[in-house]
Amino acid sequence: MTSDEPVGRVVKIFITGQDPRSLRTVELDNWTGVAITGQPEFFKKALEAEVLSRSCVYLLIRSSADDDLPEIYVGESDDFSQRYLAGKFPIEFHTFLIFTSKDDNLTRAHVKWLERELWSILKGNSGKVLVANANKPTGSNLPRADIATMRTYLSNTIYVLEALGYDLFSVQERTSASPSPKQTDMQSDETTSLRIDLYSALPKRPNDRAFLRYENSAYTLAAGSKINAKITDSLPANVRKLRDQLIADGSLVTHEGYLQLERDIPFSKPSPASALVKGRSSTGYLDWVRESDGVPLGAVLGIIAAGQPADEPAQ
Repeated sequence: MTSDEPVGRVVKIFITGQDPRSLRTVELDNWTGVAITGQPEFFKKALEAEVLSRSCVYLLIRSSADDDLPEIYVGESDDFSQRYLAGKFPIEFHTFLIFTSKDDNLTRAHVKWLERELWSILKGNSGKVLVANANKPTGSNLPRADIATMRTYLSNTIYVLEALGYDLFSVQERTSASPSPKQTDMQSDETTSLRIDLYSALPKRPNDRAFLRYENSAYTLAAGSKINAKITDSLPANVRKLRDQLIADGSLVTHEGYLQLERDIPFSKPSPASALVKGRSSTGYLDWVRESDGVPLGAVLGIIAAGQPADEPAQ
């Protein structure tokens, strides 16, 4: 294989019925794992799948508005076909994803380990998602060989989630299932070709600014950014919860007239980041502007989409 030959992986999706949004079974090349996903109306149908009588780890996902964060519940079960038969879900959700195995090699101890690892990773990506279960799962103690096997299973789980369009992880996490260092290097070359440095000023405080970096197709709110000390009722609910969490863990520190962010926070979209900064509902594509010339983010991305150089001024 030459260095410029494209590499990748095969994701197989089987759709039950004619509706493409119906119950789906997802498989990945050279992996014994399997995912079953769908919207709530297909949940009971999913429970009929034979593989769900085995140990599983699962996600319940509640979608969000463009300026808010999605909410996720992470769980595990040794027999998912018997779980939630009477409803009573921990959160209202728009999508469920259940990960199990096509054989019997995935045990209860394995899925408890996976549950804790997924919970920890998602909690670490707090600008991308709000984790509904507040308490850290107990996990399990596995032999070293089993941990190595489960790390491969976990990386494949992340790969499938990202392939299905769930931007929940960092670039490093979502490429952790790469089969070779050469592929990782190629992916790195592809994803580091564009960087946009942006800022947004606090309401009525034009000299107090927050800074956002767009790189690797992701957004990062930079440490040192200033955050509005005041909030309004329009601040999206999950961004409000993120703000409270950051204050509680010392990541947002009070200064005279503003709060200051003490660490980088990754975001999937620009609007939740600007909502956190402004203390209200915000359209990030307008409220974030490029540092070099003050052009709004939406206009910059439009220039790029049109095939023009990223540093070319908007017309």
